[in-house]
Formats: sequence, structure tokens, C-alpha cells
Amino acid sequence: MVRVRERLRGKSWGLARARGIAAEIGGNRAAVRALVVELFGEDVEVRKRAADVARRITERDARPLEGYADELAGLLESLPVVESRTRWHLGLVVPRVAHTRLQRLRAARVMQLLAQDESNVVRCSAVEGLGTLALVEPSLRDEAEAMVEMYLREGTTLAMKSRARGVRKMLTKRYGERL
Repeated sequence: MVRVRERLRGKSWGLARARGIAAEIGGNRAAVRALVVELFGEDVEVRKRAADVARRITERDARPLEGYADELAGLLESLPVVESRTRWHLGLVVPRVAHTRLQRLRAARVMQLLAQDESNVVRCSAVEGLGTLALVEPSLRDEAEAMVEMYLREGTTLAMKSRARGVRKMLTKRYGERL
């Protein structure tokens, strides 16, 4: 059994460790539940790491966390601005785990809020998240394309513009060019 709490509290942290824990957790329901518990815990550093692991899990397969879609959206809405890294990770997780139309529409509303954030990484997750949602929820295409165009015009970093170009490419591949 993966001891999620202990693994998240280790000294060093990085991409390799986040991916390793995500692979260990996989589809283990008890371990996924333990990860979600840590997302709602009081320790800000552990919460950030848990969000990172959740992100890595959903990069491969969102299904293990789909049952927590509403809770994760609520958490993302309520996190303080100072937890930008946690918000960044969850800004990618929430759109991936939203599996009903209502959840996708709620996640899109949250992405619009994140698009106004002071943190560049959070804003980057907003455009990527909204693009992900628009791939499975056609009614969000116009909203996603508008955000992409805004980021391409007004984006303050190369990363932001790069994300916007990537989302535009995904949407074009899915829906074709606009007339």
C-alpha cells in the first residue's frame, strides 16, 4: 500500500518524485482517496505536492479522480491567491476530471476566474484548461477561442503565448479552421 502522506512529506520534491508517486498510486482507490484528503489538509506544502501528483495522475488517466470532480472544483475556487502553484496544478486537474456537462460548465467558469489571476502560471493553466474542456464540450469552443486570441494578443510571457498556440492547435485539429 502506498503511504501517500509520508511520500508527500519527504524533504526533496521535483517532477520525477511527483511522477513516481502518481505511478505508485495509479488506480488504487484507497491511495487516491488518501491523496484527496491531503489536498484538503492544512499543510500548504503538502497540499501543493498532492495537487502536483493529482496533475501527473490525470496526465495519464483522469478516471481515478473523476469521482472527486465537484470537490476539486470547489477546492480550486476557494484556494487563496498565495497558493498559486497549487492553483496552477488544480487548474489542469479540474478540467480533466470534469466528466458531466454540468461539471464541465462549472470548470469553465473557474477557468475564466483563473484567467484573471495575478500569477502567470495560473493564467496559463486557465487557457489550457478551457481548451481541454472545449474539446469535449463544443458549446465552450467560442469561449476557449476568445481566451486563446486574448492570450496571443496580450499574453505577458512566452509560456503564456505558447500555451495559447498549443490550445489553438488542439481546437483546430478537433473542429477545423473557422471560416
